[in-house]
This record gives sequence, structure tokens and C-alpha cells, in this order.
Amino acid sequence: MRILSYHPQRGDITVRVESLEDLWHLDHVLEEGDLITARTIRRTEQRADILRPHRTEKKAVTLTLRVEKIEFHQHSNWLRLTGVICEGEDVGSYHTINVEEGTKVTITKEWRQYHLDRLEEAVAQSKTPRILLVVMDDEQADFGIIRQYGVEEVATVEAGIPGKREPSQRKAAKKAFYEEVSQKILKYDLPTIVAGPGFTKEEFRAYLKEVHRKDVIIESVSTTGRTGLYEIVKKGLVEKVYKDSKTAHDILLVEALFTGILKENAVYGLEEVKKAIQYGACEKILIVDTLLRENKKVETLLEKARQQGGESHIISSQHEGGEKLLNLGGIAAFLRFKIQ
Repeated sequence: MRILSYHPQRGDITVRVESLEDLWHLDHVLEEGDLITARTIRRTEQRADILRPHRTEKKAVTLTLRVEKIEFHQHSNWLRLTGVICEGEDVGSYHTINVEEGTKVTITKEWRQYHLDRLEEAVAQSKTPRILLVVMDDEQADFGIIRQYGVEEVATVEAGIPGKREPSQRKAAKKAFYEEVSQKILKYDLPTIVAGPGFTKEEFRAYLKEVHRKDVIIESVSTTGRTGLYEIVKKGLVEKVYKDSKTAHDILLVEALFTGILKENAVYGLEEVKKAIQYGACEKILIVDTLLRENKKVETLLEKARQQGGESHIISSQHEGGEKLLNLGGIAAFLRFKIQ
């Protein structure tokens, strides 16, 4: 994301969307009642003449909407904003603007600190690389891309390797499997970690280096599938190699939270966090993004914790760490000292 302009007195910020992750950030910044201005396509009705019926044509216009509905379509790569036109043609009518990569949009709203922090994070994270994860054994390979909001599962390749009683067919099938996995890695063209149980990952790495002159990082995990992809992250393997990965950092924070709870160095749930803030005991607050949107009173708590020198970390609800935090009430805190 690029911030093109910011006018605090007017309360507007203009940004240019550069990635799917930017749309995810905007989805959690925008709220009902905000004003958004962008270039869009609108159908206009024209009267040709008395004998011919009305006809419509599409044309590009700049409109300002008061937002009533926000829909993030992750798999379509756009953010759908619907509302009443406040400025431009057909004031008072409804219109929908699809924000996508390349869209320049001006947002006018009451900016809270966490909104500004979110945009700054989007700008900072845009400079970090996406990472391809592959978990594989002799039966299948599963692919995931580390994004700012979680691990996106993008593909699975089935091995179809016959048993050891058919050595010639087994060798050919294994080569075909490795080649198909190689082609996907080459297509994504991202820094890659390949992990899995057993020796298949090492054999594959040797094939990839010999045939395609490409190397990958090899690690060990206990299984394949979604569980294996998240095991790479939870073991700290992503953060060890790529220290700026937000998703890896957030998932490790949640894992550390559970250790803190067992040692009574952390609390969870809204009432317990409120109590910790009253005592001035909050060192670091973890909060799920959906709770921050749904409960406006939470921002007051975060601000009070900030005034006491506490940090706040917004955790995506779309990855395993966020799911675990939701099960704890969506909010938790690491403590400076134990409280009764």
C-alpha cells in the first residue's frame, strides 16, 4: 500500500492499493458511515429519441459514497463498497465501488489510532516478501502462501506413486511427481520452504537443484496438509528465515500466550483484560481484528493501555492463531506482574 496524502484537519487519507493484503487491511479500517471517493464505472440512462426506448451506457466517473456495506472478496481480489452517492452524478442514488489492485481511494472518517497504525503496518508489510510453503511426503504435496492475514492454501499435488513391487513404474511416477511440484514452485517464484516427514523432501530438493538449478530451504514437520503448513509457522521456521513475516510473528505470539496463561503471566477475556489495565499491569495486548471492529469500547481500553506504556497487537481471525484467540474471547494480555 502507498499513502499518497494525509490531511488530518480534513480527516481524509488517500491510498493506492497494491496487493490483496492491502484490501484486507482496508476491510478492517473502513466502517459504516465513512466517506470514500474513487474512480468507478457507472451505468447512465440516455434517451435516444421519441421512437426508440431508453438505453444505458457505462462511463468512468469519480464518486463519493457514504459507505453502508463492506464486503471483502478474498478469492476475487477486490473489496466491494456499497453506499449512497454524496458527491458526483446521481446524488442520493446507490452505487457500488469495487476496490482492487491499482485503485486510488480517498477515505474520510473519524480516524482512531488503531486505524492509523493499521495503515502504517500495511505500508511496512508491503516491503516484506510473500513466502511459499510446501509440505510433502511420498503421497502428496500441499502448497500455502504466507500472507499478512494468514496462510492461504493454494494447491495440492497427488503423488500417485505405486508400491515397491513395481520399481520401474515407481521411479517414473516419482519423477513425474517431483516435476509437477517443481513447476508449481517455479510458477510462484517466491522464497520457498519445503518441509515434511521422512526423506521425500531431501530427495525432492536434490531433484530440484539438479534439474532446475533452484534451491529451497528444507525443514522437518510431522505431517502434510493444513496442519503441516501451520506446523512450519508454529515451530518458528518462517520467522527464523524471514524475520519480518507478520503471520509467523502473530502465531508465535499466540503460542507464547498459552505458556503465559499456564504460568499466570497472562490473562484472557474482556473482563480479565479490563482488570489488568485497571491495575496498570498490561505489557502487551493481543486482540482479534473482528472484535476490534464489532466492539467500539475496546478501542478505549487499548488507548488506556497505550497511555500506561503497553503495546497492542491486532491478530488476524483468518489464521490458526486468530482462531485460538477467538476461543479465549478474542482478547488477552501479557502481564508486567501477576494480579489477584
